[in-house]
Parts: sequence; structure tokens; C-alpha cells
Amino acid sequence: MMPWWSWVLIWTGLVLVLLVVLALCAVSLYRKVMALLAEFETLQQLLDEQAAAAEALVAPIPDPESAILRGAAAVERERRLIREDIGERKHARHEARLARGRALIKADPMQYAHLARK
Repeated sequence: MMPWWSWVLIWTGLVLVLLVVLALCAVSLYRKVMALLAEFETLQQLLDEQAAAAEALVAPIPDPESAILRGAAAVERERRLIREDIGERKHARHEARLARGRALIKADPMQYAHLARK
């Protein structure tokens, strides 16, 4: 049987170890929170820069004039220009798809000849 004072020493040691572990965890958590706050500040700066860049890129859109007031000829001319632009973009996409397809179909037979050599 152990004397009573040995139990006091054991429990005192356990409490001290517990306090040291809690202090180490608190210090570690504090460092992580400080690093997180620094990252939040960096993120806030980046977001502010991006917002400023976005504001600079956005041009104010003028109020459109009513088609009735512009007249049929002006509206038709504008519509024709928009349709031509859409057609040109569609044609460019079509040509790009055709070029990619030709590149996939047309293969160089000697492309992997170095693998067959011994």
C-alpha cells in the first residue's frame, strides 16, 4: 500500500502535465489563428485589387435609344451587323473544328518509328 502523500504527488504531476499539454495546445491554436488572420488580410487585399480591376474594365453602358425613334433603316442595319458578326464567329468555330478534325485524322506514320527500332 502506498502512503497518502504519494497519491498527492501523482495527482499533482498529472495535473501539471495536463496544464502543460493544454498550454501547448493553446499556443499552437493561437499561432494557427494568427496565420489564418494573416491569410484573410492577404485575401482581402487580393479581392480589393480584383474589384478595382473589374470596376476599371466595366464601361458604363449608355441607355439604348428606342427602336421606334431610331427608325427602321438604322435598326435593320444594326441587326444585319450583329447577324454578320454572329455568322463570322460561327464560321470561325466551324473552321477550327474542321482543322482539329483534320489534324486528328491525318497522322504521321513515322511518328512512333523510334519505338519500333531495337
